[in-house]
Amino acid sequence: MNELTSAIKEVKTMINANMFGTKNYNSFNLFDGYQRVYFQTNENIDDYLGLYDISKKETALCVAGSGDQAFSLIAKGINNIQLFDINKLTEYMILGLKKAIILKYNFSEYFEIMIKLINPQTNFMDIYNIISDLIPYMEEKYQCFWIEIINYYKMIQISEKSNYNLIHMLSLTNIEQLIRNNSSYLNTEEDYNRLKYKLQNALVSFKYTNALTLKNDLNGNKYDLILLSNILDYFHIYWGNNWSIAHLNKYVDGLTKIMNNNSILYLHYAFTPFIWPRIFNGTNIKISNLPPSYEIKEISNLSNLKQKDSIILKRMR
Repeated sequence: MNELTSAIKEVKTMINANMFGTKNYNSFNLFDGYQRVYFQTNENIDDYLGLYDISKKETALCVAGSGDQAFSLIAKGINNIQLFDINKLTEYMILGLKKAIILKYNFSEYFEIMIKLINPQTNFMDIYNIISDLIPYMEEKYQCFWIEIINYYKMIQISEKSNYNLIHMLSLTNIEQLIRNNSSYLNTEEDYNRLKYKLQNALVSFKYTNALTLKNDLNGNKYDLILLSNILDYFHIYWGNNWSIAHLNKYVDGLTKIMNNNSILYLHYAFTPFIWPRIFNGTNIKISNLPPSYEIKEISNLSNLKQKDSIILKRMR
């Protein structure tokens, strides 16, 4: 079974699971395989990308996640991006569906369409029609995937006389999160149009891999920027009692083999670390425990503007 056929089979299983309760796709034990996708970021991407001048950076490696990090980088002029994720569904949601939305719709229409897509009350035929209209804006691989999925989705809805929202089944995003999105490309209509133009020629590829093995999985490629989001919040699942600053240093040292000179590693996005007792989920490590070799920058927390998130960085000299 090839990768596309496997993806179609798994997502059909997800549809059945949501409608008939055959499997739990809300459990993010290891995020592996096919799981629901965060379709909009909950990070303040614009603020942390603005910490440094990245206008001369050419290549980037970043988690696929919501796609907002990659799209923000493209809007800022980085045209060669390698996405990675342990959740295979992100490729089809981001490079298939979300990219097509940006290519097809203008700035105000983007928000209208996204609200419809993530609203659980949206009629299933509206969802079917929206995605059908996006098919021509997708690459062939993603066209094949979404044509198969929406036709299966429509058949199930009609046969069961139900009204489940497909995108709500496959994503973990709410309308408030969409409105608060602070990605670089959504700041103004001009920013959005800049992304729309650059996205047509950007080189964006997807690699299914674990962040723990990144240094060995990228065919020797090196990058000017690496964005890991808050992936380190889940390393305790693998590292267990070995999670320590020494273990973190060893991991970061391993990433230097895929970093160019003067590259920037956005190592970890820490949500309100001065409110929580730890900076990495599953550990007791605090910001004060980090050595001076790591740069720590405060940024605003979009869910509560009185609080501050932090971004932890490492730069190659």
